[in-house]
Amino acid sequence: YRGVVMFHLYREGKGEHWLKRGNKMQAQLETWVKTSKPIFENKLILLEAENYASMCNVVAAKESYELSIKVARDNGYIHEQGLAYECMGKYLMSAVEVRDAERCFLSAHECYMQWGAKAKANKLWTDWNLDSSTESIEPCTIKHERDELG
Repeated sequence: YRGVVMFHLYREGKGEHWLKRGNKMQAQLETWVKTSKPIFENKLILLEAENYASMCNVVAAKESYELSIKVARDNGYIHEQGLAYECMGKYLMSAVEVRDAERCFLSAHECYMQWGAKAKANKLWTDWNLDSSTESIEPCTIKHERDELG
């Protein structure tokens, strides 16, 4: 999770060294994926998305966020699926894609609630003022392999 924070700090203008540290963390995860793919793959893809977002590569960032969400879901990591939705929501909000960002935040909220992290879910709800947007917005739907099979 440090890598996510590092890329966020870089995007907030806190200095080039945060980008370098984020890249270093991403390289570390690339090594870990080789020995334990189910555990680290979604985390690596999330860092790739954060890196693409830091480099203003909108298409690659969105694709990587979506893939990270899918891989986390496929491997049963509902909390990491929530984190990926939340990161994607923050990125989309920074790109002024407000409706899509709100969909991501609603999906993150659902993931956190399913995981039992009610305080985190409530903080997300309050921080992003989701009360005002829930009437007309459906959560994001990222397809799961099981959805396509059955």
